[in-house]
Amino acid sequence: MPKIKKLPLHEAQKIAAGEVVDRPANVVKELVENSLDAGATHIGIYIEQAGKKLIRIVDNGLGMSAEDAQLCFEQHATSKIASVEEIHKIATFGFRGEALPSIAAVSSVTLITKEADDEHGSKVILEHGNIISSEVAASTTGTDIAVQNLFSNVPARKKFMKSDETEWRAIANVVQAFCLDYINVHVKLFHDGKQIYNCHPTTSLVERIAQLSDSSLAQAMIPLENITNKDQSISIEGAISNHHYSRYDRNNIFIFVNKRWVKNHQLSSALIKGYSNVLQAGKYPAACLFITVDPAQVDINIHPRKEEVQFLHPIKVTTLIQETVKKTLEENLSRQLKKTVTLAAPKLEAAFHPAPSLQNLDVRFTPFDFEAFHVRQTTVQTAKIPAKVDQEIEDHSTPIVVSEVEPYRIIGQYHKTYILLEQEEGLFLVDQHAAHERILYEQFSQRFDEVTAVKLLFPHIITLQSGEAELIERHAEIFKIHGIDIERFSDNQIIIQATPVHLKNSSFDDLIRQVVSWIQEYASLDKQLFFTTIHEKLRAQMACKAAVKAGDELSQEKMEQLLRDLTKTANRFTCPHGRPTGWLLSLHEIEKKFKRKL
Repeated sequence: MPKIKKLPLHEAQKIAAGEVVDRPANVVKELVENSLDAGATHIGIYIEQAGKKLIRIVDNGLGMSAEDAQLCFEQHATSKIASVEEIHKIATFGFRGEALPSIAAVSSVTLITKEADDEHGSKVILEHGNIISSEVAASTTGTDIAVQNLFSNVPARKKFMKSDETEWRAIANVVQAFCLDYINVHVKLFHDGKQIYNCHPTTSLVERIAQLSDSSLAQAMIPLENITNKDQSISIEGAISNHHYSRYDRNNIFIFVNKRWVKNHQLSSALIKGYSNVLQAGKYPAACLFITVDPAQVDINIHPRKEEVQFLHPIKVTTLIQETVKKTLEENLSRQLKKTVTLAAPKLEAAFHPAPSLQNLDVRFTPFDFEAFHVRQTTVQTAKIPAKVDQEIEDHSTPIVVSEVEPYRIIGQYHKTYILLEQEEGLFLVDQHAAHERILYEQFSQRFDEVTAVKLLFPHIITLQSGEAELIERHAEIFKIHGIDIERFSDNQIIIQATPVHLKNSSFDDLIRQVVSWIQEYASLDKQLFFTTIHEKLRAQMACKAAVKAGDELSQEKMEQLLRDLTKTANRFTCPHGRPTGWLLSLHEIEKKFKRKL
């Protein structure tokens, strides 16, 4: 008996479907591509239960004849090519003829379609790849295709679908990409009966960005117009965000190659490198790049879902992206500076002199030994501090910070960032922000159930991207535990009614957007681990927001209090983000630098 068996057709189709369709977003992508290939100028997308229950695409494209309405579900049936030689000349999205049969193999499909010259339309119903009925139907020109109960006949694949929240976010991301790519097409998106997007046709990419998000993002975008490399084999158009805008995730980065939305790590990395020394670590820009290359220089067929690309000369593409971003940011900043410069302004001495850098000194630093740093006040020899420049120098009593072994004296602040402490063994530098951040984080952890909140006199409204307000609403309890009272205000807005006392004067926009990115990032964790992770990160971020900042001027009393609190704090060696709270510059190393010791 042979060991090799030929699988039945219906089983083979289920397996083949896995290469093209593994989540609802893939179905949306394939069907919308078909609508665009059919010349549709109006596309309605209707989603229920994140696509698990229903995905329906209605367009006003060319439609199909009764014969084509059945043929389109046959394996490898396509209207795009007739031979393999035509693959590299193709200018449409699909050609393999795998999408519709693959989708039909793992769901229930109803197709209603009509060509402009036909008197009647056609209706075809399929169940798990098999045509159940085919009949004449009333229809307008175009196609209406509904996919229900995805993976209902493949329990193993259905089990691996993500949460509704995650699957819906993937669908919204796909639709955003199409809206950016085809700004001349009217796109409507509905989820569970609620309209999410209504993007009217426009001639401006920036206006389309405003339709998808909000005016603040659109105002931050810098247009790019047909930038080419030296041999003009590659061109870039689109828009990138300026140096003021940033996000905690890459969800606002869209890159298209020859009108296809692609996911390519090299391309996105090149974009981010263009923002070097502009954005902080862990922050990302918004961008919509349209890269055009000779079709013979790029392979779009390396991935079954055509989501990835491979370039013949990738360095040429990444170099152009990086140089374009860097140059565009510099030119934009120069234009802004010119607007604020007065030519007749008198020449003034610089009011700010940067502190000398220690990075070139060959100095070894020793971590601050806080275990021995048991602070208490004492009445030791007073220090002499200048009172005023135009008055005589007077003696002022300066409390001394000491340990049980060695005496310490607060010298003062350096660069309004570090508290300087003199000690027998050397000079201690305490980072005021890192130290206060650790203190507050530990206090928040200990008083987890005792958060004091205050009602805001003027509730604060925050505008978010599509789906994010709903995401926040579902996890409102996380914020409430920390004293932040959040309510849904509209489809894409939330309103903050109350805040913890220690954050009553802080801006919450950045904090909320950071938490949104964490919720999205850790959505796949089990419930308990998700809860713990988000709470720990939120506490750390709240501590960061409430802590004194680098640049804040501290009084003598505040420095003393901070040091006293630090000695009573657990995990005092680092801030919650891992930065050291203090360092020792030893007397031995100082004397070596002054050639007093070898």
